[in-house]
Amino acid sequence: MINKYSTLICLVFIFSACVANKTQINTYNINSEYEVKQKSNVSLINRIRSNPGIYVEGYGDNAKVFMKGVSSINFPKEILFVLDGIQVGNYSKISSILDPLKIKNIKILKNPIDLSMYGFMGSGGVIEIKTM
Repeated sequence: MINKYSTLICLVFIFSACVANKTQINTYNINSEYEVKQKSNVSLINRIRSNPGIYVEGYGDNAKVFMKGVSSINFPKEILFVLDGIQVGNYSKISSILDPLKIKNIKILKNPIDLSMYGFMGSGGVIEIKTM
C-alpha cells in the first residue's frame, strides 16, 4: 500500500516538472518582439540602448549593437538593421543615413522564426525601423 502511494507521488512530481518546462518555453515566444514607440527628442542609439535584451558597446556612430544571449560559436554577431524593409547592415551604416526625427517605430526581433527570413545576416538579431 505504501509502495503504491510513493509511486503515485513520484509520477505526479515527474509530470508536474514536464508541464513547468513547456510553460517556460512558450513564455519566450510570447515576449519575442518588443516594439518601441516614437520619441522625437531621443537619439536612435539611446532608444535602442533603453530596451531589455540589447547590449550597446561604445558611443556615437561607431557603437556596436548586440542582442544579449545570442552569439556565434567564436564571437557575438552584431544586430542587422532593416530600414523600411531594406537590409542596411550594422549600426554605423544606419546611423549615417537615418534622421532620428523621421522614425515612426522600431521593432526588435528576437524570435528564431522571425529571424529566419533574414538568413545568416539576421542570426544575431534584427531591428526593423520604419520611417514616416
